[in-house]
Amino acid sequence: MLPALGQTFSSTLQVGSYKRFYFPHPGFVAHKLVLRLHGSTDIPPLATVDTLTATGSYLDFIFAPRHLHALSLVGLHVQIPPSGAEGNGTKYLSGSSGPNTTVVDQITADQSELEVTAERGKPPVRFFIHTLTLRDVSGSKPMSYEVAFRNPIPVGELRAQGRLGPLKRSDLGSTPLSGRSTLTDLDLGVFHGISGKLQGENSFHGLLSRVEITGSTDIPDFRVGEGQPEHLATRFHAYVNGMEGSVALDRVQAVADRTRIDVSGDIDRKRGSRFAFQVKSGRIQDLMRMFARDGAPLTGAAVLHGDAFVPPEHEHFLKALQMSGTFVLSDLHFTHSQTQQTIDGFSQRASGTAPKKKNADMVAPTVLSELKVQRVVLRDGVAKFTDLLFAVPGANADGSGTFNLLNKQVDVMGTLRMDTNLSNATTGIKSFLLKPVDPLFKKKQNGTVAPVHLSGTYSHPMVGLRLPGDKK
Repeated sequence: MLPALGQTFSSTLQVGSYKRFYFPHPGFVAHKLVLRLHGSTDIPPLATVDTLTATGSYLDFIFAPRHLHALSLVGLHVQIPPSGAEGNGTKYLSGSSGPNTTVVDQITADQSELEVTAERGKPPVRFFIHTLTLRDVSGSKPMSYEVAFRNPIPVGELRAQGRLGPLKRSDLGSTPLSGRSTLTDLDLGVFHGISGKLQGENSFHGLLSRVEITGSTDIPDFRVGEGQPEHLATRFHAYVNGMEGSVALDRVQAVADRTRIDVSGDIDRKRGSRFAFQVKSGRIQDLMRMFARDGAPLTGAAVLHGDAFVPPEHEHFLKALQMSGTFVLSDLHFTHSQTQQTIDGFSQRASGTAPKKKNADMVAPTVLSELKVQRVVLRDGVAKFTDLLFAVPGANADGSGTFNLLNKQVDVMGTLRMDTNLSNATTGIKSFLLKPVDPLFKKKQNGTVAPVHLSGTYSHPMVGLRLPGDKK
């Protein structure tokens, strides 16, 4: 049995002590086992085991000497060198290509540890295995497995069961794999800039180099930065390359409240993640809540599409996220009452329908706004807009500028067009003072064209007029 183990993993096996037993069943106990890849002593051992216990039967001892009923490993520790290092990958199984005729009914390795050595200067990634059971283990047919372990990044619990094999030692990626798994309490807070606890379940089948996976996830408290918790649920279909650690997202449907987000792309642990996304008919408040500490500042319809890239290593999600796209927001209503009242009053005056002085106290009717952006590019947490158009009844403004996702600051320069004169769109002393400059901004027909500056934050924007001679 022990020589076959070394042959399977192209390794030499060192045993601290070894003892046979015969009652009530024949078997042996081995202590302090060390499995060294190709016998090499200049790299850490492939595996160590505190205690290995093998149990058979007397009938098998006579008629099937390479058949064991049970194999129990206590204190198993497997260490995998970093990707690209000597001794990594399929070299573990590159020994003799002859069939391994040993058959084990059941192998258990509870409370074990799998350690994946990272590149130089980085801590290793450790998987703590609570329970591991393999059944019908042989080199000629599939084995069944059940495993429960603690996932290191993001931290959470994973359970899986299914079938694996037979192992293709000359081409490990061609080994069949199938099963089902569940994810519990995966903490997304490890990715700085986002947070939430993820639950999920999926089913999968294929080969180790191309596993087709279908499943769903649920995050009841997803948020970005200081945003409010948002319930985010997904259904997905993807292909996983278990040999390279990459994922091809065929389609993902994410739902935030009443808004569906369609996503496709690739996740690569070395090269980063790339996504294409679109919202065909959504609500802007569903998308903004997860970003906004005080809740969504706007409600209305949203249509958007774009592309995103997340580098493989980053300290802050919003700073690392790179994105480009377009969007159209319509039927917009500001949730901050003072902001909406300001928009209502401006729209009424810009359209020339403001009440006379004797009715000046009348509340302006509520209006809905529209915002279109032909192109937005996000880098280092700052979104740069070009071909931006904002419109309300009686007025519209186009321009370009920036929006900082980290401090929520807005800085947009543009041109305002109104149906009425500039002085008519203001009240009180401002109207009187702007009377002399009306001719400077008057259109050929009725109305006004004037340069404007939008500043402040998206929840409390401030609009200013850029008069001739003002610095840009």
